[in-house]
Amino acid sequence: MAERNTDGAFDVLATRQAYTSPYMRLREDDVRFPDGSLGVWTVLERSDFALVVPEVAPGRLAMVNLYRHPAGRRFWEFPQGSASGPGVPPEETAAGELREEAGFTAGEWHRLGILHEAYGYATGVCHVFLARSLTAVGRSPEPGEGDVWTGEFDTGELWRMHDAGDLTDAVTVAALGLYERTRHGTGPCPGQPGGTA
Repeated sequence: MAERNTDGAFDVLATRQAYTSPYMRLREDDVRFPDGSLGVWTVLERSDFALVVPEVAPGRLAMVNLYRHPAGRRFWEFPQGSASGPGVPPEETAAGELREEAGFTAGEWHRLGILHEAYGYATGVCHVFLARSLTAVGRSPEPGEGDVWTGEFDTGELWRMHDAGDLTDAVTVAALGLYERTRHGTGPCPGQPGGTA
């Protein structure tokens, strides 16, 4: 009799690529679940990405507003994006997104943590950074990112924007929570510059 799988991992019996694009791949795994039943698990493979919380002043943050095609409307969110190529460190990706989308460079960088955006069906980890000591340098958007609005908001305003449905990006809301934790002295760089990225 085979030993029971106690960590909950699925046995992958076969795998195939269902779709591939320059940005993501869709994979289908034939699996055996821990209870012995069989099924197909679809996995969206995407690269890791970086998100930046740009602190203009304590408790005041810069945001970007973009049209998100799948949802059919504009939303406020923190600057974020995937690496420009394989092997690009998340810190470099974060700095690029801050400059391209929000038009800032930062004199201080702090790692706030990592987030899984949707680990029930997708790979890819979001690396969250706090950017401080900002300098405005002007935006340098990539093709297709020209229609980006920018704004600066106090954290209380951001939570009200969430309640109104204008700020609902999962990693942005989670990153705002990580930032608030840091501001109140329980995060990785409490209140003042701490562990740099």
